Amino acid sequence: MRNGLSLKWVISGSFLLLIAVVLIIYSKLLPIYTVRGLLYTASAMMEEEAQYFVRHYKKDPTTLPPHNYFYTGVIGKDALPESIRQVVDTPPSLSFGAVHVFGDLDSDDEDSEVRVILTQALGDGKTLYMFDVDHDHEEGGEVETPLSDAYFDQELRGITFISLAVFVPALVIIALLVWWLVRPLGRLAQWSTTLKNPDVSGQRPDFSFKEFNILADALAQSVKQVQAASLREGRLLRYTSHELRTPLAVLKANIELLALQSGGVLPSPLQRIERSVLNMQLIAETLLWMSRESPEPLPEEDIDLSELVGELIQKHRYLIGNRDIELIIDIHNEPCRLPPTACRIVIGNFLRNALQYAEEGNVEISFKYPQLRIANHIREAKQTQESSDFGYGLGLELMRQLCAKLGWHIDVAIEQQRFTVTLEFAALPAAP
Repeated sequence: MRNGLSLKWVISGSFLLLIAVVLIIYSKLLPIYTVRGLLYTASAMMEEEAQYFVRHYKKDPTTLPPHNYFYTGVIGKDALPESIRQVVDTPPSLSFGAVHVFGDLDSDDEDSEVRVILTQALGDGKTLYMFDVDHDHEEGGEVETPLSDAYFDQELRGITFISLAVFVPALVIIALLVWWLVRPLGRLAQWSTTLKNPDVSGQRPDFSFKEFNILADALAQSVKQVQAASLREGRLLRYTSHELRTPLAVLKANIELLALQSGGVLPSPLQRIERSVLNMQLIAETLLWMSRESPEPLPEEDIDLSELVGELIQKHRYLIGNRDIELIIDIHNEPCRLPPTACRIVIGNFLRNALQYAEEGNVEISFKYPQLRIANHIREAKQTQESSDFGYGLGLELMRQLCAKLGWHIDVAIEQQRFTVTLEFAALPAAP
């Protein structure tokens, strides 16, 4: 349920943040475009008046420039007031056709001055200048317009009321919608936790939405499949523990009896059977240990890895057969505290595969704690081959899982007809 509530607050917060961002952007852009709209209206009026003057000026050059309460016009730059002439020589901040706006439009300072100036060629080499008239700085120039101001205030209050009338219901609707959607999702999350207990039975509750009900059915079916697979795995473990380990123990005991009867030396066929029985026994024990949900840590001992590798080499030397293979061994005699059974299983698997699938040449075995490295030559891989494991396949995958349980790391490299397996006994740091 905590996850559902978290999701609810995340979705609600996201909607509120989105609305806040939209309102901030709207509040920032509205004054800018309002001012620009007013300036555009003023520029259109000035430009229309200038065009009207140009038509009459061409007929009668003595026509006086336009002049009214809002703006005035002069012919020639010398006729401009000194303050306007200084402004004209500076780059404009905004332009609308022939009309140029000078000054900082974004400034909040009431004393900052914004001037609107039009420049229009008259066709006889002279230029018409029209500029807005600032009456606020005249004596008694700031004129109050109570009726217009009251109308503007009324319209502004209406706009504010409409904004709140849209924003508040929208916020309530979004909150109800989020609650309506997330509440069944929280119930679904809470119900999914009960599926872990196979003893809990009952009909699936209704989660109000068809999609949530389909998801709940799929989740329940998946849990049933996983539980069935777990039961099959448990039965397989029991069968492995009894049906396989018992015959292996019988085979091992009988081989030992045969060895005693033959004076301690078994014929080659029985030696191969003995090695296979031992390998099967190690694999069975490995599988049983790996299949436990919480395997107990294997006991560690001080072992001589040089002695262990030498023993494993003698044990698997028969795999070389008649091939011309030379073993190059470089093992540092360093004290190592490792689980001996796991070391025997993993190193024996890698060594057995290296000797069994190596081409003629060198098999290099080197160790310097914490790294063991085994490299052998392999045949050239054909493009039609689906796998390049060269016999390592299942055994390598099994060893990967075993080493993952132990906190070891395996790295496999295939380059220039050379197969290299590197085993790091020290656990690598977790990826960030």
